[in-house]
Amino acid sequence: MNWTHTTLVMLPGLDGTAHLFQQALALEWGGMRVVAMPLPSHGPQDYAALAAAIAPTLPDGDLVLLAESFSAPLAMLLAACEAKRVQAVVLVCGFCANPQPSGLGWLPLQPMLSLTPPVFLLKQFLTGDDASQALLEALNAALRQAPAATLAERVRVVLALREADCPSLRDLPVLLLQARQDRVVPWSAQSQLERHFPEATCHWVDGPHLLLQTRTQECRDAVVGFLAGTP
Repeated sequence: MNWTHTTLVMLPGLDGTAHLFQQALALEWGGMRVVAMPLPSHGPQDYAALAAAIAPTLPDGDLVLLAESFSAPLAMLLAACEAKRVQAVVLVCGFCANPQPSGLGWLPLQPMLSLTPPVFLLKQFLTGDDASQALLEALNAALRQAPAATLAERVRVVLALREADCPSLRDLPVLLLQARQDRVVPWSAQSQLERHFPEATCHWVDGPHLLLQTRTQECRDAVVGFLAGTP
């Protein structure tokens, strides 16, 4: 398939901004036009509501959806409702059910998410120890852009997610980019996602949860290579 008339739509992680896509947007993606779509920062944050809000704003023509982490279930819903236009889906460090202990929902999420996270936590869970200062600053800036109440609601949405909420997208090419050092989405959740998409292509990358920000070129090469082999 010729992908030069297709738009690659990037959907962000929990921060919901396009702030962390700058490095990826600077690359060439096999001739595709590339756009990053931020999530609504106010209003309902459940996946059905987000899909209903974003679907009318998607670019015209054929699409490839690339979703990071939080947006993986959102991409599945969008692909199902835009089945005639979505040609492939790429899930980066995604999941199809709550990847974390449900007891997190009892924590005071909004006050916690209103604080600036310390650098050692960002490195441990998101970026890895070799993260650049520029990436750490960009990550903090992205988190500050979203209201704490919105971030807390998104966490609760993830904690309530069940596999039955996620379409299986049969007959649609799916690429799973999985991080070997992911400390947010554990091996059990990664395996569940692979079982949810048994026909998907799975590409493992030696990196942390923020794979697209820390292993940008390898992710780009995997996506372009995957699409090149997709009929």
